[in-house]
Amino acid sequence: MKLQDVKELPERIPEEEVYSLIGSTISDFKNEAISRNVFLEIMTELMERQIMTYEILKEPLRGILDELIASMWNINNYNDVDIMLSLIVNFGLEKSFNKAKVSIENNSDIELEILEEIQETIAEVGKHISNPYYGLQ
Repeated sequence: MKLQDVKELPERIPEEEVYSLIGSTISDFKNEAISRNVFLEIMTELMERQIMTYEILKEPLRGILDELIASMWNINNYNDVDIMLSLIVNFGLEKSFNKAKVSIENNSDIELEILEEIQETIAEVGKHISNPYYGLQ
């Protein structure tokens, strides 16, 4: 899947289509058919469509995506942190969220801007990471 194709999708698409596109994007990334940056950009676009379903991302896809984002976690690049935190929060990725929290505990070399972004996200989400719609119920 190409980034431009995803960007041209309507704002609202059926949940099944969102799941199919997320799954194929994960496969493309794992098979090195798309780069890390393209993967993150496509996932951001798909996240925006998934949010419009008003449903929590279901297993096993949620767990697969959580494992992948946790393995990609990088506190050395603000753009990566910003994008991944958005994915973590909006998809309700618990393992990745915990990895983000731990990554700032014993790291004195982290840039202040990155540290603040992670701390702000942790404070906003609190204990409701598994339900991105918590405040809307």
